[in-house]
Amino acid sequence: MAMKIALDRKDNWRLDFHLQTPIGWLSDPNGLCQMDGTYHVFHQYSPRWPHNFHGWGHWSSPDLVTWTFHGSAIAPSMEFDRNGSYSGSAVVRDGEMWCYYTGNVLDPGDHDYDYSGRHANEMLTRSADGRTFGEKLRVLSDAEHPAYCSNHVRDPKVWWQGDAWHMLLGARTMDDHGALLLFRSDDGLSWEMEGSATSASGKPFGYMWECPNVVELAGREFLFVCPQGIPKQPFRFQNIYNSGYFPIEGSVVELMSGDAGLADAERPHGCIDEDTFVELDYGFDFYAPQVFADEAGRQLLVGWVGLPDIDQQYDVPTREWSHTLTVPRELSLNDAGRVCQWPVAEIDGLRGEEVAFGAEAAVGATGTIGSSSYDMFNLEGAVGARFERGTCDIELEGISGDGRLMLNDDLELLVHGNLCELSFTSLAGAYRTVRRLPLDVLSAGRIESLRVLVDTSCVEFFVNGGEVTLTTRWFPQSRDLRVSSTLPCSRARAWEMGAFSFLNCA
Repeated sequence: MAMKIALDRKDNWRLDFHLQTPIGWLSDPNGLCQMDGTYHVFHQYSPRWPHNFHGWGHWSSPDLVTWTFHGSAIAPSMEFDRNGSYSGSAVVRDGEMWCYYTGNVLDPGDHDYDYSGRHANEMLTRSADGRTFGEKLRVLSDAEHPAYCSNHVRDPKVWWQGDAWHMLLGARTMDDHGALLLFRSDDGLSWEMEGSATSASGKPFGYMWECPNVVELAGREFLFVCPQGIPKQPFRFQNIYNSGYFPIEGSVVELMSGDAGLADAERPHGCIDEDTFVELDYGFDFYAPQVFADEAGRQLLVGWVGLPDIDQQYDVPTREWSHTLTVPRELSLNDAGRVCQWPVAEIDGLRGEEVAFGAEAAVGATGTIGSSSYDMFNLEGAVGARFERGTCDIELEGISGDGRLMLNDDLELLVHGNLCELSFTSLAGAYRTVRRLPLDVLSAGRIESLRVLVDTSCVEFFVNGGEVTLTTRWFPQSRDLRVSSTLPCSRARAWEMGAFSFLNCA
């Protein structure tokens, strides 16, 4: 079947250099890998959401800027995944792609599906070409989970380390503590439990830990998780669900293997210091990041530019399609030992000619911030640049004080004192209001540099080399984009951006 990528942008906020399905809904990135030089990005996908199956969509690329959409790759087709082929990961071994995912099964009857009525089956399907998948195998059932687990166990992350394969699973206990389970296998088919983890304090750090990843940078391991159910704070955990990481001393496997009781234990192993948790993103729309190593050895992250369960908070008003993914981001450690995210170098190749900043292109002089703690903004003395196609890449270096950066009259990034505030000033926020970044969470204690990628209806801010990001959707009424800044800096550069090459798929 031929599938044409619909890129009509009229009233629909189509993107130039982010992935978007022709129709339907996407969420968590899954199965990220590179095999024989080709990158593969899978994601949760419902082609006719919400009235269709829940499975994996599939993109491939030779270079991270030329993309082919292959439609649905993994979908419910048997008893073990009849209610959804949910999130998971992929490994490349023996010339094949091994994709692990959670098969969701819901029993009929009067169930809450949190503590009764739901079954999680960890499934495996393999592909020799990355396109055609063979037999589905159930490699782990919920009967093998400890008794303290609720019905929420999911998101297998599989990797090789030492002399074995390991599988991390996100979990929720019966008394609503977020946790992880760890399993071991010699062949990737038969698994046995080897450990668990939860917060060391004995208090719940959220009720569910989703989307686990183990990431090694400069010889140190970091445990990435998405804790659900952490109460919002004025300057932390501002979204309904959040994403971040724990720095680990030693290895995750060694730490979690300290669980002496395993499946017979009364509770998970309390070995994670929740006070060490570092949030990855302080924007409105970021969740479920997944990390993989490409064939060049780069640790690459892709996140969902969206959040689950946001319907009562704000809107995504696109029509036949919903949600997108971040640009691929390369991970590194800075001198302070913090994980930094930065657009892969391939994204720089989309830059057009440089656009000069000047006073004549700045937007307005003053205005009102409707949702900010500050009543007015003043853009006297601002410099700016105009981008007719609604896309740009901006770099501000050597920032030395307070100021603001504005996109049209719609979105303001304000640096004032010890706070950075991202605020919508118009309906372009679709009910998004304000997010706050306290500068004391930065290792430098202040904002020194800023990079901004703007793509029609997606904005990605990278602060201080990507030590913190702020990711958000926005829905301006015009493709004409004006960027204005009063941030004092030693250098300001901007480029209009080109587009991904979106190819059709037979």
